[in-house]
Amino acid sequence: MWNLKQSAKHLEERSKAYLRSHLISLLPNPHPVEGALDVKSVSRILAVRPDARLGNILLLTPALRLIKEAFPFAKTEVLMPGAYAEALKFNPCVSQVLTVREWPLTRFYGYDIVFDFSSYHAFSLSGAFWSAWSEARRRIGYRRGEAEKFLNDLVDCPVEKLHETVNLARLVRHAAAGAALTSDENLRLEWHFGPGEKEEGEKFWRERGLDQETVALFIGARDQKRLPVSWFLEMASLLRAQGRKTALLGGPAERRIIQDLSLPEGVVLLPEMPLRKFAAALSNARAVLTADTGPMHLCVALNIPTVQMFSRSEPWRYGYSHWPPHQIIETPGRLATVEEVWPVLLRLLNR
Repeated sequence: MWNLKQSAKHLEERSKAYLRSHLISLLPNPHPVEGALDVKSVSRILAVRPDARLGNILLLTPALRLIKEAFPFAKTEVLMPGAYAEALKFNPCVSQVLTVREWPLTRFYGYDIVFDFSSYHAFSLSGAFWSAWSEARRRIGYRRGEAEKFLNDLVDCPVEKLHETVNLARLVRHAAAGAALTSDENLRLEWHFGPGEKEEGEKFWRERGLDQETVALFIGARDQKRLPVSWFLEMASLLRAQGRKTALLGGPAERRIIQDLSLPEGVVLLPEMPLRKFAAALSNARAVLTADTGPMHLCVALNIPTVQMFSRSEPWRYGYSHWPPHQIIETPGRLATVEEVWPVLLRLLNR
């Protein structure tokens, strides 16, 4: 006998199926395309990224760099949810960021190529529909789910364990077969500061009594990745014994807990900030300790040495131990202990 939860799930699945069939009916059947692209004929490209998380936006930046290398004379726009659009501000590989509210207009922009940069492991209806709606001559994405009903240039999903930056880059390499592009080993996340941003970040850091040897601890994380605040305060105590200051960063929930605590000298709780001010301030840290979160990817993009704690997600796909000097601590299914993390952080700081 079905319970309420099962009934709700069944209703959701039926609703999604109805929505898919309705959206497909709005679009002409895609005609498969073959043959290499003429680079000189490509003048406008759309990169579709339907996931609004900060980490997923930053993971896209190496692929955007490859697009710039492969099609240097083309204008590249990114279509994404509005959240974290600021992460691509000042990126020289991006001509414009379009938010979801603007997707209906993409049909009239005359794109030559659209890349559906949805994650390869699950079909994204929104990513596929936005891509097809653009009516780009060539619509490139991974072959999964009902992608063939929306896209006309499909790439087989990877079967080997590859970093997510490599998975996204594979779509660009497919479009620009034979082009001399940056190798997978040299792909890097990118963050670009605008005029005066770094200087404002340095001023903010100094005004709170922090210096270039300060270690930042990011205490926020999703669900089961989240460590207790007491765990980070113990880590801050160990850093203080080494003569280092600590900057604590986290979400509203963690910040409310810490605000009620008496922090020792040299431990500073940073206020909530807009994304770009947050990045400018964080760029002054000596190192960052964080779980697998959006700010972890931001620190990598900012070239800040990090110790990355993975307990619930795949470090081979989202971690950066292959990019020195970043370090990964993997504890599958459980949170790491202070005793496991402290020696790794200490070795990183003593390099």
